[in-house]
Amino acid sequence: MNLFVEILKAFLPDQDGFVFMWILAFLAVAALVLIIERWIDIGRRTNVDAESFIDHLKNLIKDDKSDEAYRLCCAGGRRALPRIVGAGIKRIGEPTEVILSAMEEESLHLIPILEKRVNYILMFGNISTLLGLMGTIFGLILSFAAVAQPHVDPVEKSSMLASGISTAMNTTLLGLMISVPCVLIFSIFRSKIDNAVHEIDRYAAALLKVLLPRETVRKEYRVTGRRIKEDVDTEPNIAPMMNLMVILIPLLLSSAEFVKIGAIELKLPESSQGGGGGGADVKKDARLNLGIVITRKGFNLFHYYKESEKQKEPSQEEKPPTEKPVEIPKKNGAFDFEALNAALAKVKKQVLFDIIRLANPNVPQGSALQQLYNHYSKNDYSSIEAFKDHEDVKIVAEEQIRYETVVAVMDAARGTKTPHGKVTMFPNVSLAGGIVQ
Repeated sequence: MNLFVEILKAFLPDQDGFVFMWILAFLAVAALVLIIERWIDIGRRTNVDAESFIDHLKNLIKDDKSDEAYRLCCAGGRRALPRIVGAGIKRIGEPTEVILSAMEEESLHLIPILEKRVNYILMFGNISTLLGLMGTIFGLILSFAAVAQPHVDPVEKSSMLASGISTAMNTTLLGLMISVPCVLIFSIFRSKIDNAVHEIDRYAAALLKVLLPRETVRKEYRVTGRRIKEDVDTEPNIAPMMNLMVILIPLLLSSAEFVKIGAIELKLPESSQGGGGGGADVKKDARLNLGIVITRKGFNLFHYYKESEKQKEPSQEEKPPTEKPVEIPKKNGAFDFEALNAALAKVKKQVLFDIIRLANPNVPQGSALQQLYNHYSKNDYSSIEAFKDHEDVKIVAEEQIRYETVVAVMDAARGTKTPHGKVTMFPNVSLAGGIVQ
């Protein structure tokens, strides 16, 4: 049910490729009308009990009631078999060549009527597939263009690309939903027409043995033979292979892009630089030096703004401070990732405030994290030397800390949600410590 809801949403003007969706819908309606028309017409022209009909004609001809036999053929209306054999019965008594030629000419007239517009069904199927792929390529172009825009957070690129590709693929799905029934129905029609042609050849040859008792009708003779000889061999249909390649190319490209932008860049831990006791004045060369220590009891943070006693250890990465009470203890026996995320958001807010304040001393003291983040994203602060590492975080883990816990800490550090949107915090991660699978 959700699938059909997503397809219906793709028709909205705010969706990528909605124009292609409406074109495909028009093709679907046109194909449906054509299929219904062809089904009715082919059924009407082939709806005859051939065996009983031919047996009745044979009896009438043997009883010298050729006029009654011809009237019976005329009563068949648009049906192909009565009209073809009726053309031969009409010329009873004339030379053999005339009778055969009359039946062949009538078959040349009726068989194309049976095949009329049937190939359009296959054409609609192929066009719908190609239009669906065209809509997908168009959507992928828009998605990659959106991801390539500057100031797009690395954390959000994967979700943006996934959303764009999901929307774009709706056109391919709808195109295939139209194409598959069209190809299937075309095959059914083609088989039905071929069976009708074989039936005409079979029963027409049986009737000729009665119409021309003194002539020898070749066993391989076909009333529709002239049409078959005039058929031109067609080249192999490579459209399905081309369609497959066109689908695989963007799929492989998008997969490669997912791998590239979905990976988290991991760095070796850097040595502690700078630092200080925080306060109102920020050193021009200050470094945030943010770190998260994962212990069996919870989390500890170390960074520029911690009290001086938190910064006395020369290298906290080598000796995690497990002796003292943890700053963010476990909650109900489980790690409190929400509290960790909130604590990191406070650090991010403070460091953004200090960076912006160095360039603009009038920045309001009570600015929200989202406001500071938007302000920083829209302006160039590359000339500010302080806190060049404000997007970096070091994660130190005790022995026996599991891999899943480290991944959850990384997720909590990379970004946070605010009432006004997402904020990227510390996407550059470096690891240290003993992590087990």
